[in-house]
Amino acid sequence: MRISRRHTWMKYVMICCIVLIMIIVVLGITIIYRYTQLLEVSPLSSAAFWEDNRTLSTGRSLPSSIRTINNVNLTNFTLVITACCRNVEKYLGRFQKNIRAIGNLFGNYKIYLGESDSQDRTLEFIQNWAIEDPNHVYVYSAGNQRWNLYLRTRRIAHCRNHLLSRARADMPSFDYYLTVDIDKASSPKFTIDSFLSNFMYPLSSWSVMTASQTDFYYDLWALRIWPSMPFDFIKYTRQASIISIAWQSNIDIFFSVHNKGIPRDHPLIEVESAFGGAAIYNAKYLSHDCSYDGWMNHGFWFYRQQCEHVTFNQCVKQNAGQGKFFINPMFETTSEKIFIIKYVIENLFFERKDTVKYTIALSDLPLP
Repeated sequence: MRISRRHTWMKYVMICCIVLIMIIVVLGITIIYRYTQLLEVSPLSSAAFWEDNRTLSTGRSLPSSIRTINNVNLTNFTLVITACCRNVEKYLGRFQKNIRAIGNLFGNYKIYLGESDSQDRTLEFIQNWAIEDPNHVYVYSAGNQRWNLYLRTRRIAHCRNHLLSRARADMPSFDYYLTVDIDKASSPKFTIDSFLSNFMYPLSSWSVMTASQTDFYYDLWALRIWPSMPFDFIKYTRQASIISIAWQSNIDIFFSVHNKGIPRDHPLIEVESAFGGAAIYNAKYLSHDCSYDGWMNHGFWFYRQQCEHVTFNQCVKQNAGQGKFFINPMFETTSEKIFIIKYVIENLFFERKDTVKYTIALSDLPLP
């Protein structure tokens, strides 16, 4: 009787072991299959996106500069500047100095600042700024937005859309639209000369110029460039992964290849979308259909976040046509290189108080 029971238990153990082995094999095959799918979409390269020879083979010639920075005159143009603020008090002094200097290059300019959920004196600073300069600075506070719009990218998109709609209401016609992240635009590298480098090129030759970094190019989530990264790399690395460790490894691979710093003397880089902490748009390509969207309309709820700049940039690019959307290596912000890649996945969607910055620059954004 005991021998019979022992044989029965041994059979159960063997069956469980076989099932477990089968599960491991199926998971392994699935991971390999999904990773193969990822490679078919975009074969991994040892070269950064801006060094990839395939990227340079568009058949279109890049714009050439026609004037020096000293010969740029913007006094006949108007500029709208927008920025979203949350807990950025420590950056605001330098940001104010930099952005005023840029605004004063134009015949007229207006700065629209949106704030929410700050726990420092961000709101107090920008409200005082608006009181001191009521002709140029406009402040809008949404109070506590975190529980109304829980996900990060939805709050950012809401803020950017609101500021742009207010600007359109106040100034039905303006020439250029500059949107920035306050921490990036507070950098000593974000200078007048850096900004004016965009206007060295014929104004008809570009619709958007986005910022760059020489230490390392951090903003891969907003980047779309054929064929190196024509997709949301977070989405595709997730699809190539079953478990978070594999997802993290794939993210690490992409960053190790593509976030190499871009030299200032590098030519313009044609892209489908980019940001880099600052972007200036020719306003004639900003139709009212163009809006920021940080939420995909498909997939699992907790996987639907997307970089809000991409949908906006796609609309502008469609209005402008091919060959007018660039990263300008001379238009420089800072990336403040801090790698905490291991937190990317667990902090992508939810707040964490023990982490300050992420490689994909989510918590480093001035979130509304």
